[in-house]
Amino acid sequence: MALIPPAYLNSVLSIGVETKNEKGEPIFKSLATGFLVGKPTGEKNDKGEPLFRLFVVTNSHVFYNNKTKQFVKEILFRFNTTDNKSHHFKVNLINAENKAIWSMHDNEKVDLAVLPINAGAISDVKIDFYFFKENDLFFAKDFGTKNISTGDGLFVLGFPMSISGKAKNFVIVRQGIIARVDEEVLEDGFYYIDASAYPGNSGGPVIVKPEIVSIQGTTSNNSAGLIGVISSGETYSDIAVSQQTGEAKVIFTEQTGLVRVVPVERIYEIIDVIIKSSTSTQEAKVEDASSKVKE
Repeated sequence: MALIPPAYLNSVLSIGVETKNEKGEPIFKSLATGFLVGKPTGEKNDKGEPLFRLFVVTNSHVFYNNKTKQFVKEILFRFNTTDNKSHHFKVNLINAENKAIWSMHDNEKVDLAVLPINAGAISDVKIDFYFFKENDLFFAKDFGTKNISTGDGLFVLGFPMSISGKAKNFVIVRQGIIARVDEEVLEDGFYYIDASAYPGNSGGPVIVKPEIVSIQGTTSNNSAGLIGVISSGETYSDIAVSQQTGEAKVIFTEQTGLVRVVPVERIYEIIDVIIKSSTSTQEAKVEDASSKVKE
């Protein structure tokens, strides 16, 4: 029995850079995770089907180096194709005026980056993709009415530790639970889950696990859906102290298992600003890079 709609895996893309193998050939190295969401344009095609504007969602720290305070100029997106292969796009993240064409939230604590992308550019090369729509979404503010609460199961999708597959993207799925979601943490733009997430998971979607049973007095949620975006793991420091001097010799940084997740509504707050702003409607310029980058 599938607990994740198979199409959800096709919403996930690997974000990385070009590097070299031992032969000096250019290869793709996955660094982070992203996924696609769509916003209805209000128009329809000739078949009467609604048209959507497409966006890539990931973390702002993927596109902006907090240490150097510099914006990443270009990146590679890797998608799967309908013929069971992969396709690379080189994406320019800076425009001619040297300004970022992606958008972040007004609240700097919200670790999100949203990038408009031309759906035609990826459709032309037969990309096998899916994008999250409104009926796939669970906003944190609606968890109570949707029967989602602390302790409920979830899935984390992404590419931890650059493990993304050689010939194509193979999404790694891991389980967890909602650890803490309340007004206090939501004011800071996130909530906590208990899950395993490592470098490379940044920007990955979090999917609520459907349940068919519940304890007496409660109701179960029997639908899978997008509930947030992986941001970062909470860590702690363990210090090794010298027995001779009593001074700290080595500091070990360890994962706690708690991970910050950005709620879905923050994505759409950014998208709404993009759509309303005449200065933020530029779509990402994508260049076919598959002929240059080997697996």
